[in-house]
Amino acid sequence: MKVFLGILIAILYFSINAHAQDVNLGVIKAEAQKIPIAAFDISDNVKTKGLKETVRDVLTADLKRTQLFYLVDVEKLGIDTKVNSEPQKDVIKRMGAFGVSAAVWVRLNTKDKEFVLEGNLYDSVSADIVVSKRFFGNENLIRNMVHRFVDEIVFRYTGSKGVANTRIAFISDRSGDKEMYVIDYDGSNPKKITGDRAIKLSPAWSPDGRWLAYTSYKDGNPDIYVVDLETSNRWKMVGFPGLNISPAWSPNGELLAFTLSKDGDSEIYTVKRDGSDLKRLTYDPATDVSPTWSPNGREIAFNSDRGGTPQIYIMNADGTNTRRLTFWGDYNTSPTWSPKGEKISFVSRIDGKFRICIINPDGSFFQQLTDGNTNDEGPRWSPDGRHIAFSSKRHGKSDIYIMNADGGEVERLTSDGSNNINPSWSP
Repeated sequence: MKVFLGILIAILYFSINAHAQDVNLGVIKAEAQKIPIAAFDISDNVKTKGLKETVRDVLTADLKRTQLFYLVDVEKLGIDTKVNSEPQKDVIKRMGAFGVSAAVWVRLNTKDKEFVLEGNLYDSVSADIVVSKRFFGNENLIRNMVHRFVDEIVFRYTGSKGVANTRIAFISDRSGDKEMYVIDYDGSNPKKITGDRAIKLSPAWSPDGRWLAYTSYKDGNPDIYVVDLETSNRWKMVGFPGLNISPAWSPNGELLAFTLSKDGDSEIYTVKRDGSDLKRLTYDPATDVSPTWSPNGREIAFNSDRGGTPQIYIMNADGTNTRRLTFWGDYNTSPTWSPKGEKISFVSRIDGKFRICIINPDGSFFQQLTDGNTNDEGPRWSPDGRHIAFSSKRHGKSDIYIMNADGGEVERLTSDGSNNINPSWSP
């Protein structure tokens, strides 16, 4: 869970305006290893009702979800954040004098019938611009523009891609049938991907984010299909008699791992992305399902009951060197390898309820992340490894949630009254 430093690092008194009013300060460095950042009020030259508020809310939420920044309310320091143009350097430096590391300013404009979102990130010590971006599009793309800007800020500080512009695929019965949908990482902009009125299961993104593999009962049998999100073309990739389930792309996108029951037992197989070169990896009379690749592509974790109860196992990507990972508890399923390879998330039955847990690939450091009176299932990592998406019935129906990788800051993404399961986070 989050480790907090002392919230108060300084108690200062100063006089502002002509009233010589004493103000108690104690805001900077509220959380361990987070960067103090402040946001100016949105400069709005568009005046479309509600648009400024949407941009402000999305910007604030995106920055918080990065887990990199601590948002400082500089208004409490007597600093006015309302500006109509680019903020003055002396105002930015004043923030820096109070320990704020960076400041964010966003302006809304129009050009040639398009909306324009300009965003600057300032170093609060020098007041220099360190990130400056401009995005164009219609009103429906405003949220996306903010997401992209925040991802640029994250890249500036970490050198890695942010996740604000990612999406989450999932299965929902909101139309009356179990179809596949995609939402933005914050739950907005739902889009229906399939519509053939057949049961869908287990969506899996290709590493380039263009394809989604999934299981469908479209032809009466659970077969594996792939849909190209750019062209909307879809095709059956694997369709043997029996089960064709739990697809998982290799990190380079060249192979698809999955489970088949065509030979009687449920076993792990792979094929190339064109559907050729079928290879069987497991040979055990038990049930072997739910493969997940290590980030380097050298290993595959999977679920098997070969020891008498469902447990997590790891094998080399060619099927050799199989070893058991979980020994605690009598029911551990749904493994997913973290993007950096240091953790595997999975579902464990604890006190009669399914909980999201994590463990190191060497079997050490088992940790339970969720708790409560309902079941939590289907964990999937965000591409930066800072979040985990999962489904839960904690509000009655199954809904999609995200949480920090330490189990904190649980956030509900779907709330439409339908059942929403099997989340899968895009690259």
